[in-house]
Amino acid sequence: MTARLFLIFSAVLSAQPALDAPPIARVLDREGALTPIHGLAGNFIPGEPGPALLAYSNDGVIEWRLEPGRLTATQAGQTAVFSTTATRAVFRGDSAVLPESNESLRLVGDSLLNSSDEPTTQLAGRLIEWRDGKLHIFQADGSEEIIACLHEPEAMTAAAAHWAHLTIGGQAHLLRLTAGRVELFVLPHRSRQ
Repeated sequence: MTARLFLIFSAVLSAQPALDAPPIARVLDREGALTPIHGLAGNFIPGEPGPALLAYSNDGVIEWRLEPGRLTATQAGQTAVFSTTATRAVFRGDSAVLPESNESLRLVGDSLLNSSDEPTTQLAGRLIEWRDGKLHIFQADGSEEIIACLHEPEAMTAAAAHWAHLTIGGQAHLLRLTAGRVELFVLPHRSRQ
């Protein structure tokens, strides 16, 4: 009798569906693929890797993904897509900077607006353009400041609240963006000893 109950109990338990471990996060693995992590803190397993990503950020409000050929931003279930050949991106809140193409985008609703569409919400809160040997800095209040810069920057990223890091002619520069005090500084090259 006991053996029969044991067999029936075993059959009932084996017929139950397996419980899925809860998803706790998504991480980039060594190959740059977005991989879900299931389980509990201290006891987890990785899921199947997702797409290989060139850049990724998720601050809990906006999930940014730079994949080959496109940039996507997802917020509150809405996804905005921007076609790009960029291979690098810098994400800060609702803004994305693509240094290779010197593009700055901002998520507004379900759209990604380019700097030419929204000139006051860009790199470090400003729009920076290079034209005819000059950098044009459009401040958040709409004013424009101009500073000489003979060569077009190859890269431009936010460095801090009122600073931008530029690469000009292969050399690193810092651009102070404070209104009325805009200035371009060449960073010295450190030699390795």
